[in-house]
Amino acid sequence: MSAGTALGASTARLRLSRYDVVVERGDKVWVHNGLSGRIVAVAADEWREVGLFLAGESSRASTEILRELTVGRMIVADDLDELEVLERRYRAGTADRSSFGLTIVTSLGCNFDCPYCFQVKPSEVLDAETERLLLEVLDEQLPTIRQFEVTWYGGEPLLGKDRIYRLSEAFLERCDAGHIAYSASIVTNGYLLTRETAERLRACRVGSAQITLDGPPESHDLMRPLKNGRPTFDAILDNVVESASVLPIAIRVNLDASNSGEHERLLDLLVDRGLSGRVTVYPGRIVAYDEGIGAPSESYRPTCYTLPEFAGVERDFLAQARARGLASTTLPQPISTPCTAVRVNELVVGARGELYKCWDSVGNHHEVVGHLRSWKDPNDRALKWLHYDPFTDEGCRSCIALPGCMGGCAHHQMIDPGDSKCSTYRLTYRQQVEEYVAAAEAAGSGAGPRHPLLPIVTVNT
Repeated sequence: MSAGTALGASTARLRLSRYDVVVERGDKVWVHNGLSGRIVAVAADEWREVGLFLAGESSRASTEILRELTVGRMIVADDLDELEVLERRYRAGTADRSSFGLTIVTSLGCNFDCPYCFQVKPSEVLDAETERLLLEVLDEQLPTIRQFEVTWYGGEPLLGKDRIYRLSEAFLERCDAGHIAYSASIVTNGYLLTRETAERLRACRVGSAQITLDGPPESHDLMRPLKNGRPTFDAILDNVVESASVLPIAIRVNLDASNSGEHERLLDLLVDRGLSGRVTVYPGRIVAYDEGIGAPSESYRPTCYTLPEFAGVERDFLAQARARGLASTTLPQPISTPCTAVRVNELVVGARGELYKCWDSVGNHHEVVGHLRSWKDPNDRALKWLHYDPFTDEGCRSCIALPGCMGGCAHHQMIDPGDSKCSTYRLTYRQQVEEYVAAAEAAGSGAGPRHPLLPIVTVNT
């Protein structure tokens, strides 16, 4: 059987995808493909036959194996331009108008005083005119969209929770009447997320909450105190314990050189409070920058990790979290676009109706791209986001992580070109796939993680 005839009518030469990661373990070879997000397990002797087949030599590679590897994009036509495939995916994602997305700042003010915060936070709560305009904008979108996605954001959005309740009721009424799929999430510091509030949010179809705990109490309370300096850790953790059975909660732990060595104590505290298997915990990298607006983060730069430093810290953190049932073993999945900022039909709405494209821009008057009153006519500041193009960056074009990040954070690229926009998969993709395979094998023996893995195809002949 030769590479030119094995798959029937096709006479094209075939090759392995540039986005394959191949891991050999014992008598199996595992292949993960970033373009499809799939992973396939093949017997080692069969994988050798696949290699002979691709080299155009005599091979006993089975049609079943070749089909699975082709469907999973592990094997592609030799003349396929995979970058062009990704670029088409990106262009379609940025221009898609079938979905409408709003990040809504219900309160730009905040009850916390975090030293690494990138926002200037005047005490502004979403006003009545902005509520009215939000509904007018949605009404204009409804005839042409299939889904509407909302993220409640701040400052601290729960300082304006009555606005969340009121707007959610109006959103749901309109979407249900128009058979439009609706989903929502919230990013909150958790201090006000009581069980009662969580239940109200669930009734508003808020499907998940992101909360931050920056280490055990001593570290967290230094990094995330109330505005009056008082601690917040105990109140947040109590709320998480009470609310985790109501809302899916992801706990972000922001790490830098000042607190990363203390994450094991935090994880143990979460286990002690019965949160294993009930919440997901993940590390966040603090990236400081100075845009001249007087944000606290402008003086925080010295303690931040470089990407290679953070990659090592992240691996240790996730290993410890997985061992405690607080994280799953995952791999990046392919996406079309990295974020709201580059998608034409998504906006970030400030408490006074001002518009931004990026979450990181909230509160920065230099980055206002328009107002809800004239939302169809954004100013030229929006163009830098909509023109963001990872395919003009040679680093992105040559990176194995591209299918799962699509250029990463546009904002970080604009303010500090380099690796601050990147995910750690760029540096540790082989280790991440190896860890995933080990978890998959353990799950197969009944000793694996409690969280579901990606669909795995094991091909046997």
